Amino acid sequence: MKKFWPRSLLARNSVLLILLVTLTQFTTLAVFLVFIQKPRVNDAASLIASQIVMLDKLLAAVPARDRDLYVQAVQGVAQPPKHSIEIPTLGLAGFYRRYYLKVFLDSLHQQLPAGIQLRWEQAPGKKLWVKVNPAGQPYWIALAVEPSDHLSGLISAILLSVVLSLMALLTAYALQRRINRPLTSLARAATDVGKGGWPRPLSPEGPTEIKTVSLTFNHMLDGLAEMENTRAQMLAGISHDLRTPLTKLRLSLAMREQGKSTQDDFGRYFDDVDNILQQFIDYARGSATELTQPGDINQIITELTHDFTGLGQNFSLNLAPLPVFLFRPVSVMRLLTNLMQNAAKYGRTGLEVASWREQNVAKIAVRDCGPGVSEQDLLLIIKPFHRGAGTAARHNGSGLGLAIAHQIARQHGGDL
Repeated sequence: MKKFWPRSLLARNSVLLILLVTLTQFTTLAVFLVFIQKPRVNDAASLIASQIVMLDKLLAAVPARDRDLYVQAVQGVAQPPKHSIEIPTLGLAGFYRRYYLKVFLDSLHQQLPAGIQLRWEQAPGKKLWVKVNPAGQPYWIALAVEPSDHLSGLISAILLSVVLSLMALLTAYALQRRINRPLTSLARAATDVGKGGWPRPLSPEGPTEIKTVSLTFNHMLDGLAEMENTRAQMLAGISHDLRTPLTKLRLSLAMREQGKSTQDDFGRYFDDVDNILQQFIDYARGSATELTQPGDINQIITELTHDFTGLGQNFSLNLAPLPVFLFRPVSVMRLLTNLMQNAAKYGRTGLEVASWREQNVAKIAVRDCGPGVSEQDLLLIIKPFHRGAGTAARHNGSGLGLAIAHQIARQHGGDL
């Protein structure tokens, strides 16, 4: 079955439409034959049956000496033609006519009194022979049956239905092709991305669901472009930021022979390399894989403050009670650590961490009394590898601290 089932959506929908229209037509035809045509045939049989009963009663009421004259007047005979049949057989040819003739005769038999027989003459003319028994005397009387044009009307109705069905199928086919156009463009664009290409953004057209898919794909392309740009920046940043400590390390090795370099210098340079690489790893890894758990963020702030105090960097605390809520503790600790390290490195004085609640939002502020940054730099320094004016010359770093903090805040449904 799967071998013959079409693979494309257009072909499958076309087949389903054809089957649906065909089923509808057969259902309509069955309703017409059973609930419209068959009751008409039964009504005609009732009318004929009442006429036959009336004729039988009239002949029975006629005096016996005049009965033969009346029988001759209605073309009565003693025996029906030999080529007449009792019930017509149902062959493939003329099935419709023969079926309803059988229905007609069966209904007629049921409504006639016992003893009245029926025979059907097909040629030279369509006649219904009826055996009546007035006063015990049997006679066969022929009733002419006019041919019905119901078959021609049925054929016309079927032909009209077929034409309308074909028009519906053609219209549905055209609509399906229009629906498939954006899907085909989406498949082609996805193939280009898989081969390393970069397709143009898709045009949002078609039904709402397909528009949503196209817009989602466009957003995915934007995300991939941003990831590609970040990857290129990370590679360039690694090569650039590692060059300085490696150069210092090379000079230290050269000066060691002259006794002007100590073991502490080597350790410091290796720590610089390790810190730079760790920041790149943290930014690339993100925190989406860490599970959330309920906790008190003020407790994390307090613990970090004690750690910084041990390093000689004193932060004052101004913490308001916060409710317990879900967050990623390791990621939030990394976020706070980056902010507090920046405050201690660039601000140096007036170090403070505050927390408070506004409606359903927990807010945390890391403050210092340093020189600050210009408003133009505020939107730049949260981007990867962007640093404030003059900081690159005065301090080592990769420009990822605030980018990581901003990334973690956004992953928690917040902002920086």
